[in-house]
Amino acid sequence: MRILLANTGHPATIKGGAEAAVLDLGHALVARGHHVALAVHHAGAELEESDDGGVRVYALPNRNLYFGFDGRRRPAPLRLAWHGVDSANPLMARAFGEILDREKPDLLNTHVVVGLSQLVWREARRRGVPIVHYLHEYGTMCPRGSAFRDGHLCKRPCASCSLLTRPRKRLSALVNTVVGVSRFTLQRHLDWGFFPNARQAVLPNIFHGLSFRGRAPAKSGPLRLGYFGRLIPDKGAHVLLQALQAIPAESWTLDIAGTGDETYIEQLKREAGRNVRFLGWTGAAPFFAGIDVLVVPSIWPDPQPRVIFEAFSHGVPVLGSSAGGIPEQIDEGETGWLFDAGSVESLAAAAATLAADRSDRRIRPASLERRLARLAPERVIAEYERVYQEASGVASAPSCTA
Repeated sequence: MRILLANTGHPATIKGGAEAAVLDLGHALVARGHHVALAVHHAGAELEESDDGGVRVYALPNRNLYFGFDGRRRPAPLRLAWHGVDSANPLMARAFGEILDREKPDLLNTHVVVGLSQLVWREARRRGVPIVHYLHEYGTMCPRGSAFRDGHLCKRPCASCSLLTRPRKRLSALVNTVVGVSRFTLQRHLDWGFFPNARQAVLPNIFHGLSFRGRAPAKSGPLRLGYFGRLIPDKGAHVLLQALQAIPAESWTLDIAGTGDETYIEQLKREAGRNVRFLGWTGAAPFFAGIDVLVVPSIWPDPQPRVIFEAFSHGVPVLGSSAGGIPEQIDEGETGWLFDAGSVESLAAAAATLAADRSDRRIRPASLERRLARLAPERVIAEYERVYQEASGVASAPSCTA
């Protein structure tokens, strides 16, 4: 099958989870015998072509007011204008159409298309190319990529989102199949009226290096909690610290690993007690070896946090918030536990229960291993192929040809 992937950028120029996931997908498809190309955009003025592990990469030149991924903060009016252009950018559409004409794909699989513009869908439909769109986050329905503001989910589009996403919603009707990284992420788009004509599916990203390692039996003594990830308010580390203040200090310890907003980190350090350690950037293996339970206290609707699966791969259960796709990744009482997102009281109650009866010791390694088995790359890529075949109207075949 000839497959054209499209995503905002390549991992070499834009550091993001979607960028890494799309390239991993491309490599996995090549290994299955497919012909794969990847269209991205970059800050340069010319089209650049390269090969990355058998994936043909087309880096389209930026055709907006500025390159939106250089780390510079622009004034609000300029950002607003940038998003307005990006929603239906004819210059990027024309450049993308040329790639479609060169590659002549059997199917287009778009991912995050910020910078490329949703007009790429129109270009594909004009050429009779079926479209599968993958939702890593919320950028189609919200220019901020979150549909989350001031600590709360947006129940409806604000005025600016409604205006800027109107072309995107209209264009989303061209998509044949929409795939969510989680059911929550997919349903939020559907609830706001996006992708009205599309088949629906839920598939994880392709994760490498998540084979089950197990761990030594949990030790006696205080419950060793851990937080691993970016330290920004939306991730909820402050909720965790506030919750633990309600629990006897001798019953727990907390290791916090990660970097982020320095002002926020200083605030956390002021609130932390003596049994809280700030480790900064830390490798996953030594971190997980030193804790009994990982806490994922996200407030914002995290679609599919990789850190949950990293914990499972090290034999560590997860105490996670009910935000976003997190509940879909945790089997209550088998691979972890859930609490109400943003609720200090709910998190305190859950942590107190664990500290008192050490339920973490009763988590069976087989449960964690079964959860990880769902993410096996060969299993996931077979599901991608099934979605592609259904979207393109191609019957399942025993093998693929380039």
